[in-house]
Parts: sequence; structure tokens; C-alpha cells
Amino acid sequence: MTVPGARPTVLVVDDEDVICRALHALLHRAGYDVATAQSGNAAKMVLASRTIDCLVLDFRIPDLRGDVIYAYAVARQPHLARATVFMTGDISERARQVIEDTGCPLMLKPFDTTIFLERVAEQLASGRRA
Repeated sequence: MTVPGARPTVLVVDDEDVICRALHALLHRAGYDVATAQSGNAAKMVLASRTIDCLVLDFRIPDLRGDVIYAYAVARQPHLARATVFMTGDISERARQVIEDTGCPLMLKPFDTTIFLERVAEQLASGRRA
């Protein structure tokens, strides 16, 4: 996890470039270091190469499902089991259940940015306690 006093690092995983850029700007302005990945494989490379304090994960990524990326993230960095925020534009009941089973919050797109930043802060705190 992050060195005390350092800016927490958030990884945003979404296949839509506009969402990655918008969330990067929002999170950076809120005081976070931000990494982005537009595929599951790119996310895996980031997770393997640097410490991430909070994962913001689109559940529907074309190359890997969100639950697969989440499982990889948790295997590499166990604190992410609690320090993840899922997001999606549409969701099946199965996907909703998978996310619910993680205990991590789900943000349905489009979402309120204030609430989104609150969820990120909550999950960061949760990950630090893990």
C-alpha cells in the first residue's frame, strides 16, 4: 500500500477512452495519483507492476469480465478485495450478484461524481483496514 503521506493511487479500468480520461481528471483533481487501463490485459499489467490503493473497475470489459480482473487484482494485491468500486452501464442479475458477493459498491453509469468520489474514499479507507 501507499507510503504514509503519499498520494493514494487509483487504477481506473474501463474500455471507453472518454470515461478513462474523465475519471482520470476527476480523481487527479481530488488528490489521487491515477493510472488507467482500457482492457483487462492492460489492467493486469498495471496490477503486476505497481501498487494500487483503489481499483475502479467497469464490470463489462470486452477481453476479460470484471470479476476475472477483480480476482486477479485480489490475488496480486489482497487489500483490493475491499478497496474496489465497480461500475457499469448495464448489468445482469448474475453480474449484480457477483458484485454484491464482493461487498464492494456498484456505481451505475451515469453516476454522480460527488457520490463516486465518496465511494472511492470509503473503499480506500476499507482497504487500509484490511
